[in-house]
Formats: sequence, structure tokens, C-alpha cells
Amino acid sequence: MIKTFNKLAVVTNNALKKLIFLIRKRIDLIEVKILLIGIILTVLAALYLGYLFFADFHLYSILSLTAVIHIMGGRALGIAKCLSAGISPFVTISYNFFLEIVIVLITYGMFVLIMRNVIQPKLFKSAVRQAELTAQSQKTRIKKYGTIGLFLFVMFPFFMTGPVIGAIIGYLLNYRAINTFLIVFSGTLSSIIIYTFLGNSAISYINQFVDIELIKKWATIISVVLIVIFLIYHMKTIKNYLNNLEDDD
Repeated sequence: MIKTFNKLAVVTNNALKKLIFLIRKRIDLIEVKILLIGIILTVLAALYLGYLFFADFHLYSILSLTAVIHIMGGRALGIAKCLSAGISPFVTISYNFFLEIVIVLITYGMFVLIMRNVIQPKLFKSAVRQAELTAQSQKTRIKKYGTIGLFLFVMFPFFMTGPVIGAIIGYLLNYRAINTFLIVFSGTLSSIIIYTFLGNSAISYINQFVDIELIKKWATIISVVLIVIFLIYHMKTIKNYLNNLEDDD
């Protein structure tokens, strides 16, 4: 286990060096600028969560758990987590929308840079390939309806839809990055607003029959279980990647 974490530390250090080099040498590329904005927003969010860790641990636990859930692709569950914890609809919408923006900016920047062979990280090769295949399978359908099609694709929570795949489809359709983000973020915000008000109404209704504390308890349990499963799955992927690096050496 220690050996694995040591390898992971080395890989992380090398990745940071490559990232710094990329930003310094290829800042002229719009995708690098997009990636940089996403990273800056991530750092700011991390600093705020770090502050909450000491100032308000309860709020920290809610917001950090919500962030992890969004990384897993659980937009609805992240919103439900905030609402069940008593966070106001306005703050719930703002925070969850912020998380989606950060995830899309970083994912879009990484995806396009890999597609253009500007960077070639082995760890993300299969993930990028899978995302590309998913986007390609939806591309023709979305292209038929244009901007409205992409907006609805992002807005409605069907299988294999969402802002990340939507942004990738926008790239494959040769939309300008700014146009892609306007469409994707509009659809995302609309979806989050709908989720929030429906979820808030549902919680208020359920609370008439079930204790709200019980709802909070089950929301936390479900979130933690899903996160553990997610981490176990991806830890295996990372461990296999590190082992392959050792074999190459």
C-alpha cells in the first residue's frame, strides 16, 4: 500500500510539472486557457472548503460531499444532499451550478487537448476514448436539431447525457468554445433550477410524514456508499496504471 502511494505521489508530481510546462508554453491555445480557468476555480473552492473545515465543519462536510457526488456525475443527488441538509434553494442552485462549471471547464480543456495530441496522459486515454464514443453516438441526433437539441440534451437527465458529454459534442460539431459553454451552461442551470424546486417541494411534502432528520441520515448513507464504490473502482484503475508504469520501467 505504501509503495502504491509513493508511486502515486511521483506520478502526481510529474503531472503537476507537465501542467505548469503546458500552461507556460501553450497558453496561446484557448483550451489551455479554459483548463487554467477551471484549475483556478478549483483552487479557490478548495481554499474555501479548507477554511470551512476549521470554521464550520458541518457545512464543510455537506459541501465537500456534494462536490464528490458531482464529480461522480450525480447532479440530482448533490442537489438533494444540499436541500436535505437545510441549505437554501438559492445557495443550492449557486453552489451546484458552480461545481458543474468547474467540472465542464476542466474536462473540456483536457479532452480537446488530448484529442489534438497536445497532451497524451496514459491514465485518461481510455476515459477520453469512452467519452468520445459516447459523444459520437449522440452527435448525429443533436446536429439534426442544432442549438436547441444540445440545450435539451444537457437539460434533461437521460442516460449518458449531461454537461460534460454535451460540451464534447459541441466540440465535435465544431462549435466555438464560447457558444458551446453558453448552450451547455444554460441547459445545466435550467436543469439545476428545476431539480432544486422539485426537490425542495418533495422534501417539504415528505417531511409531513417522515422526520427530516431521517431523510438527512439516509441521504448521507446513500452518498457515502456510492462514493466508496466509486473510489474502489477507480483505485483499481489507478493501481493497474501504476503497475503498468513499473513494468515499462
